[in-house]
Amino acid sequence: MASPSLEQVVDPFRFLCGHWQGRGAGRWDPGEGFEYREDLRLELIPDRALIRIAQWTFEVPSGALSHSEQGYLRLFPEGEAELVLAIPAGYTEVHQGKVEGQSLQFKLLHLGLAPRARPLSATRRSLELCGGRLRHRIDIAVGAGEPVAHVASTLDRVAE
Repeated sequence: MASPSLEQVVDPFRFLCGHWQGRGAGRWDPGEGFEYREDLRLELIPDRALIRIAQWTFEVPSGALSHSEQGYLRLFPEGEAELVLAIPAGYTEVHQGKVEGQSLQFKLLHLGLAPRARPLSATRRSLELCGGRLRHRIDIAVGAGEPVAHVASTLDRVAE
């Protein structure tokens, strides 16, 4: 049996690629809720089974940068992927996931914490295209317990 071509590996992930912008809301448990604007860029690396990820969130209404993430989505046959992220708040995350339709749900494999980072114990992430809009959700656990809703945004594609 022949190995899948690069195009066959990449095709299930093309729905994610582009420049996305929108708004979201979140909560730090047990803190106050907050609103934010999100800018998410998912760029396919030419001739590689990789998507570069760059994400920024901005406070509403001030517009001040509140968060950012950089990383890669490593693509594999049959819609499987590994998500590798670096987060300036002092975290690294490695997840694995699989495309199902136009949804990509991730399972945490490794969470790295810098010595002065907030004591997260788990994260869970998802990306889902619904009606042409990308839903981006992150759940977190601080201390013991399962991850709970942290942030969720709905984004519109502003460029390919």
